[in-house]
Amino acid sequence: MLNYFKENFALKEKINMASLLALGLIGTYISVANAAEAQQLGGCEMVKNLEAGKKLTVVSYGTSLTKVGAWSDQLREVLEQNYPGQVTLINSAQGGSNSASGVKSFDEKVIQKSPDTVFIEFAINDSVAARNVSIEKARENLEDMIERLLKSNPDCEIILMTMNSAVAHHGARRPDLANYYQMYRDVAKQRGLQLIDHYPAWEKLLNEDPGRFIGYVPDGIHPVREGTLEVIMPTMMRSLGLKKGKPELNVSTPCWNYLFKSMDSKRTKQVSREAFTSYWESQFKKLDGNRDGTLQPSEYGPVVLFQHIDTDKDGMIQLEEYQAVYTPLFDLHDCNADGVLDSSEIWKK
Repeated sequence: MLNYFKENFALKEKINMASLLALGLIGTYISVANAAEAQQLGGCEMVKNLEAGKKLTVVSYGTSLTKVGAWSDQLREVLEQNYPGQVTLINSAQGGSNSASGVKSFDEKVIQKSPDTVFIEFAINDSVAARNVSIEKARENLEDMIERLLKSNPDCEIILMTMNSAVAHHGARRPDLANYYQMYRDVAKQRGLQLIDHYPAWEKLLNEDPGRFIGYVPDGIHPVREGTLEVIMPTMMRSLGLKKGKPELNVSTPCWNYLFKSMDSKRTKQVSREAFTSYWESQFKKLDGNRDGTLQPSEYGPVVLFQHIDTDKDGMIQLEEYQAVYTPLFDLHDCNADGVLDSSEIWKK
């Protein structure tokens, strides 16, 4: 298992884009057929304006997939490489938000920034059934933000995004996620807006290589730096018309920082192997709805991921099988093999 992760995950800073390309990783899971149907490829106003030498303010707005996602930092890196000093990229996202809260904060977090380009994604949290935001209401909220932004600046470019799949309890809470993403496609098409459709690539990865998927989205919903490099950035760069760039030169790990902070109960900026293991054990117990010490198919999905983790094929996931998915991730971050993850190995800006 450890060799699998070492061979397939770009977890070390020294792994550059050339080596990833040599391994055939970058762009492997971009669904060209789906992208051709759902995305407007070949460039955007942002890139055209940058090519013309203009200075731009870009705002990313959405959920924790943006707030603690690495894509904003990696996009900023690529834009700075191509257009030094021309882009101010502001991450105005908020963890836990949906389109309802997005509407309420829109003036403060977006319009007052006077953006030239805005990326918007809220579908992942609008689709949480318990939050009672119907697809119709989510669309109304999205349209409201679009109208207000265009009223404040008719020339502002708006880019809508679908994001990744959600699995385990995160997926169970979002039974209609695909249709919320479809609504974003519909709005983009009807309004003639740019759409970056990440969902097909994530679904392809999940169904063809569930082990790699869970390595890239270890908590079941938030892609970490490595998944962003392989799945999100190739799709984004193609859609925006960015022909070159090395997003891996940005070493920030906001999602890992978020996860490690949850494990660091003593706030020492260190995570021991014991703390790391205990955290994933606590997640296992949360998933174990009937408290029988195992995960049943009804408690952990989708089926393709359940079957991957159920290595002995007895129809249930034991704690040991579940932990076997995460142990290699600790080993890969523990560069000096001392059994502790410290600030030199994690919490990169």
